[in-house]
Amino acid sequence: MRLWLVGMMGSGKTTAGALAAAHLEVPFHDTDDFVAQRMGCSVAQMWGNLGEAAFREIEKVAVAHLGVKDGVIATGGGVVLDEDNRGVLSDDDPVVWLEASLACLQLRLEPTLDRPGLVSADVSTEEFLVATLENRRSLYAGIANHHIDTDWMSIEEVAAKIEDIWMS
Repeated sequence: MRLWLVGMMGSGKTTAGALAAAHLEVPFHDTDDFVAQRMGCSVAQMWGNLGEAAFREIEKVAVAHLGVKDGVIATGGGVVLDEDNRGVLSDDDPVVWLEASLACLQLRLEPTLDRPGLVSADVSTEEFLVATLENRRSLYAGIANHHIDTDWMSIEEVAAKIEDIWMS
């Protein structure tokens, strides 16, 4: 069984997903980790050096590769932008949208210096997040068959909700 986590950067996909997988004693995978391992550099470095289009192509390979693995899979925030990726995610697996409000995302991402888009954007963090949320919200809602509002929840609480979905 696979359970996919989608949502904006800062929504808790990697941290809560890894914790839930550990509690469930199932593998944890992360598309960004797959890309970084495959490319031999961080996602932020790849994004900065090769650009978003190159990153998205490798990300598509990651989704296809991980789409045959069991476990909890955290995706990059923009994975839903690609129709092929959405096809893999919607293939009878639970897809959980971890949603966080703009205010919560800003607090979580404020100290972050290595997030693609944020570091290369010529706009403020707030402007970047508003535009990105507007662009992706309907895609997250359209692909997800489960939703968790992570605002002001602890990682442990989010992980517990992911575990409940896995067990249902």
